[in-house]
This record gives sequence, C-alpha cells and structure tokens, in this order.
Amino acid sequence: MNRSTHRWPNARKCGGVGAFVREIVPLQLNVLQMNRLLFIFLLSNSFIVNAQKGVRESCEITTPPTIDGQPSEWPADWNLDGDSKILYNFCNDADNLYVRLKFTDDLTQRKIAMYGLYIKLDPSGKKKGKVGLKYPIGKDDRELKKEKPVNLPDAAAVEAYKRQMLGDVEVVELIGLAKEGIVASRLGLANGIEVLIVPDENANYIYEAKIPFQSFGIDRTKTPVLGITVETGRQTAANQPAGAAPPAQGFGQRGFAGGYSVLAAPAYMWVGLKLK
Repeated sequence: MNRSTHRWPNARKCGGVGAFVREIVPLQLNVLQMNRLLFIFLLSNSFIVNAQKGVRESCEITTPPTIDGQPSEWPADWNLDGDSKILYNFCNDADNLYVRLKFTDDLTQRKIAMYGLYIKLDPSGKKKGKVGLKYPIGKDDRELKKEKPVNLPDAAAVEAYKRQMLGDVEVVELIGLAKEGIVASRLGLANGIEVLIVPDENANYIYEAKIPFQSFGIDRTKTPVLGITVETGRQTAANQPAGAAPPAQGFGQRGFAGGYSVLAAPAYMWVGLKLK
C-alpha cells in the first residue's frame, strides 16, 4: 500500500514542539487576516454600489422648457423608475430645477387625483426632504370619506373619468417654508415656482414644474447632489370611506368600485440628482 510522501517537520530538528507551533500558527493567522480583509473589501464595495443607486446626472438645459404640459420640448429622453413605473426627467440651470414626470399606471393616477402628489427636496443629497410642494393637493379628507363606487363600463369611460379627476388642480401647497404648509393659487405664486399637471391624448398624467433654487433657500453651488423624492398621498384611517369594498387594481372595467385598501401605500420614487 502506498503511503503519502508528505511528512511533517521533525519537532526535534525544528527546535522542539514550541518551534513547530511557532511555524504553523502564523500561517493560520495570515489566512484569517486575508479572509478578514477580503470581507471588508467586499462590504465596502457593496456600500459604494448602494450609495450610487438612484444617483443620476442632471440633464443639460440650453433653452428652459415652457411649463405647459407639452413634454416634447424637453432635451432628454424619458427615464423609467422600475419600482414606481414613473417616467421622469430632472434638469437644472444656474437658477432653477426643472421637473418632468409622466404617470401611466392607473393606480398611481388614482392616488395623485385623490390624495395629491409631493415633490420634496433635500440639499444634503439624502431622502429626508423637508421642503418642496404638494401639487395637486388632492381631495379633502371629508370629501374622500364620502366617496362612492363609480361604475366605468368600458375603456372610454375609464379614460373620461381619469381626465375628469384632474378637473380642479389650481391650488399648490408649499412645504417647509413655515410651520404649516402655505396654500396658494398655482397662478398666484410670487416666488417663481411654475407647476402644471394635465392628461395627455392617452389620458396619461403629464407633470411639469420649474422650481427656483432660491424659493426654498437652496444654494446650488453648495449642493453637488440634490435629493428629490416623488411621492403620492395615500389612504389613511382619516379619509377611508366607511364599508370600503375589497380591493381592485387600478381603474379597470369597474374603475372606482372599491379598491380602497390598495391605496394605503403611496407610489414612491427617489433620485439623487448631480446638479450641473
């Protein structure tokens, strides 16, 4: 029978058992140290990847777009947020942030029309925006509690109802400038903010805004990355109609016939924008 040719060092020749141990233990420690360094390296890389997730370059603006609900004049192709299904662009020049959003998802459109839409800004580049605007502001809680199911028998009825839901969107709420939100007419804003939401030819919701940095005290030169949160309002205990029916997704053939519980979670998107 063949025996292994490998032989351990002779303890006597190596200076006894103590010397033998001194040879082996450093090898084990080196392996442990290498494994530890590899773990730290991989962990650091994961932090870098996560930190970069959601960070995008601001698009170039040479001629500022007109805030009129006609998105074709923007200089960039749409970006898609896969989680929220929101199409978007964020651009800036020296003085203003420009926002273009497109909402094609029926359920998200319901949340916007019923509960409003927030745009929140965070000059630290994080997800803790405390200034911004709510537009449209949605319906009052008392109105929402009185909501009744609406029967929408076909696609044409659904489209007409989606347009109708944006019939009264002339009020804006400014957030973070005072203890309470400042509510004003969209056309009467004196700080340079312009904002509009309209349905397009396919009843998708198109949102455009021009937001001067100074309107929220943001110094562009000291803000390399601007955190931007887009978030719909949602259903709460304060605005849920009594006896709401089991949920139905989106508008659908039955439209607003129930479906209230699916409205409890807001549609949400965050982008860290590298300003120009």
